[in-house]
Amino acid sequence: MQINYFIQLLLFVFLMCTGQILFKKTSILVSKKVEATSNTSDIFSLLLNIFSINYFYLALVIYGIATFYWLYLLQNIPLSIAYPFTALAMVIIPLVSYYFFREQLNESYWVGAVLIVMGICIISFSTKS
Repeated sequence: MQINYFIQLLLFVFLMCTGQILFKKTSILVSKKVEATSNTSDIFSLLLNIFSINYFYLALVIYGIATFYWLYLLQNIPLSIAYPFTALAMVIIPLVSYYFFREQLNESYWVGAVLIVMGICIISFSTKS
């Protein structure tokens, strides 16, 4: 795989991960608002709470950018090479969640993460493009 494809795909994964982390931050803040106001968790109050959090809008913008960037990438990179890179998000997001949100990681995560990275390496290094 060409190095510039590799870098571009990593940028896409970074955008995806950033969007997901911002959605998680939004959900945490929504939960805190619901607890603080003792609101019921009906859909209307949930939507009002979500729309009052700036992280939500930033996440949407980043996801929008990532979507258009993905379309750009697919013009030059075969989907069979590009798509496996999206699995890196399953490795990166839990790591970031561990540091920012104090979420726990167990041995299964580490085994799975190693297998995902190995799979991506096998796919990307064995393909000529």
